[in-house]
Amino acid sequence: MKSGKYIVAVLITLSLTILLMSSCFKQTERADTNPNFGDSVMSIKNFRKLHSMGMVEYIAQPLFIEGLVVANDEHDNIYKAIYIQDNTGGLVVQLDGLSLYQTYPIGSKIKINTQQLLLTDYRRMVQLVGAVDTSSGSLVTSGIPSPLFSKFIKIESENNSIHPLVVGYKNLGDSLQGRLIQINAVEFSGADTAQTYADKKNKLGISRSLKFCTGGTIYLRTGGYADFAGIKTPTGNGIVIGVYSVFNTEKQLILRDTNDILLTGKRCTGAAWLQNLPQTASKLNN
Repeated sequence: MKSGKYIVAVLITLSLTILLMSSCFKQTERADTNPNFGDSVMSIKNFRKLHSMGMVEYIAQPLFIEGLVVANDEHDNIYKAIYIQDNTGGLVVQLDGLSLYQTYPIGSKIKINTQQLLLTDYRRMVQLVGAVDTSSGSLVTSGIPSPLFSKFIKIESENNSIHPLVVGYKNLGDSLQGRLIQINAVEFSGADTAQTYADKKNKLGISRSLKFCTGGTIYLRTGGYADFAGIKTPTGNGIVIGVYSVFNTEKQLILRDTNDILLTGKRCTGAAWLQNLPQTASKLNN
């Protein structure tokens, strides 16, 4: 009888051990469903330092960056790309797909395995791309192919709050590329006030100048395919939020949607106000 009880006890113990091992294996398997992503993360600022302007850098090592999605293609003013930022910098990531906002909504925190991707720049705007082609004699880039999104990008969380960085004209520089910023006490120049953001009929992009009351100009860039391209720019003064970009030496803002335009105050007065008037009006006051 004792030997029989002993055998039963051993069998029960073995069964429990097997069940426990199986449970642990399943948990480990779930936790490591995507082995492409490591624990270490490089800041976007340091990652951008790997790039030399005008060059192309192939990322051979498994380097990981992490950031919040601050802009996407929801309103069609951004094409096949998303903008991400951490607390050190921002970056535009080219993705060869449409309706990216459904997969990567604003506020999503993502991690990117940059191995086998490339760093390059277009008109001095640094970008992370999937491939480059120089067969035509000029550099042509393409985004990460949509079937490979999950290989390179991992969504870590959603609905994170984003606060734009408030900057003045004198602080605008390449270190802000790809970041969501806020500029205050600005207004559209006289020539660009009450004009459509872009040429909706002909699907042509337009840069509208925004003047700082304290002096300085930044250009609001809107594509002809944006769903707000045909809306007219407001006449007041106030706050504008957008993603900082450059086109060669031109400082630009990429507008996400018109909710980021808060120009309801009175326009500038004094010397700065005269600079914001249309050219003909300025001459009449001289």
